[in-house]
Amino acid sequence: MATAVGPVPSRELEGRKICVERFIYAIVCSVGVQFVLLTIFLLLVNFSLLHPIGWIVGSFRLVVSLSTWMWILPLISAVIVHGICLAKSYLAGIQYCPTRFQQIYRSIITQSVMLVVNCVVGFLTAWFYTRFLRNDYSVLFLPKENGISILNEKYLFLLLGGTFAGVYYFVRIQSKKTSLSFPVVQQPRYQQIRSHLYSIIYRSLFKSFVPTLVYVSFYYTFNCFYLRYKLANMFHGVVLAEESSLGALYSVLMDIRLVLYCWILSSQILSNMNLMQVLFHIFLTEYRQFPVEKQAMLNDSQITLVEGLACEKIPVIQQLAALDLFTIAESCNPSRRARLYALSVPGGHPYNWRLVSGECIRLIKDYTTQLAKSIEGATLKPVPNVAKLRPTASMDAEKLLMKQYNESFGIRSLSSSVLPTEAPQQPDVISKAVDRHLDAIRESFRNIPGIYYFFGEPKTARTCHLLTTQSQQIVWIAQALASLAAHSIREDQFGVVQNDLPAVIRTLLQLKLVVDKVGSIQLDVKKIDRNYVALKTATKRSLYRIATVFADYLNDIVLEPSDVKALQGFVNYREA
Repeated sequence: MATAVGPVPSRELEGRKICVERFIYAIVCSVGVQFVLLTIFLLLVNFSLLHPIGWIVGSFRLVVSLSTWMWILPLISAVIVHGICLAKSYLAGIQYCPTRFQQIYRSIITQSVMLVVNCVVGFLTAWFYTRFLRNDYSVLFLPKENGISILNEKYLFLLLGGTFAGVYYFVRIQSKKTSLSFPVVQQPRYQQIRSHLYSIIYRSLFKSFVPTLVYVSFYYTFNCFYLRYKLANMFHGVVLAEESSLGALYSVLMDIRLVLYCWILSSQILSNMNLMQVLFHIFLTEYRQFPVEKQAMLNDSQITLVEGLACEKIPVIQQLAALDLFTIAESCNPSRRARLYALSVPGGHPYNWRLVSGECIRLIKDYTTQLAKSIEGATLKPVPNVAKLRPTASMDAEKLLMKQYNESFGIRSLSSSVLPTEAPQQPDVISKAVDRHLDAIRESFRNIPGIYYFFGEPKTARTCHLLTTQSQQIVWIAQALASLAAHSIREDQFGVVQNDLPAVIRTLLQLKLVVDKVGSIQLDVKKIDRNYVALKTATKRSLYRIATVFADYLNDIVLEPSDVKALQGFVNYREA
């Protein structure tokens, strides 16, 4: 027997359990990837064409040695912390911030923590990998006679290069928000991980070349003049190999092996960071089946389909539930759809359909309302100029003769006549003057460089946010409702869908009306065009599907006259 939606705390707790389970899988796979990356690094730096067997066997022997596993523990700990920070950001979703100042204020702590974590991961990666290089690249101080040590600037160069790679990845990833993009075709985990592993490692080798060259110039500009002297003065009995900064730079640039090592380390760090993001995407977007109803005899704590749709505080669960509903509606196997059309025993009530359809209609209505409010006051797209007919000399002469004729007979033009109006009241004049001054003050503040950029809210910012973060699940839900309604002609034995069909049609028509209005405004961001086109196409496709199936029964469905008129365009295939 179907039951109502469970308590909110229990629903959120079960949703968090699902997410935490997938987070753990992603972090464990990321830790395993560290050994794959280490193997690739050792094969690259120990390359020997003359001794291929010793080269391969020696590299794998280093990977499985106990000392390697002990030294890699700090790096694994940093990777786990990085995964936890990513998990929190994915769990919270993308929050809307009206202004850039609010966005910076809300994210300054989390972004600072993420920057530190990226720097630590980059530093520990360079620190760990340099242990497998020669002594002149793997120790900070080189011994010299008379108990004096020399600062090994090559080792310092590699450590700072790893830290710089972490900072570079952090700056580069800021333009990409942690929004999930579900694949069109679901593939097994292993196949996705294997394909992404090859492509990311290959692309990272090329993408890290320019940052390495940038780091060389950065090292010369900021490090050679200050840091090398400061670090040498911190330790007694330590001297510099090159007192001249130009000489130190020359020794670094002329060491091709050193620059090559830095390039390989940078590619390893970028591969590590990118693979962490990809693993989270793979595990979080993996398809999951939600039970249509709770089974008291099996597992009462399992989150149901309607509870997943209502889990707004965890966007990942809501998107997974919407995807599962779309899969149910479009599946060739009608067994799960039969549970939606089924009646409760005892009682004979369509609880399952009413709960699911009611939640879907509520989500679409809420989204439609938010989308309509977000475009209030938005600028319309400029209309192309239409060529106007220029008056000729004969037309001007005709107007002049007509004016003289009217003046001679005392005929006044209606367009020039002014009807007597009441004198405007004094309070209205004062209020309009105050409004004009306030508008002028606001406009003057907006014209100050940087003020509006940080404290102003773009008119279409909320629209772009809604299209970016919530349009995908609305696309699935709208198409699922239309598909369930279409399948109900053959599969709904009790007619539970027909009672709610007018509400479904009205909801989709309202969504289409608002989506058409969004298309008539001038959006600031071009990247959301794909989301807008998908939403517009899905809405029209849903209405076309309902209109095609129920074209012969529109007179039997209780619809508003305006809905019938709007639906006729889809019945006659006139909506483009």
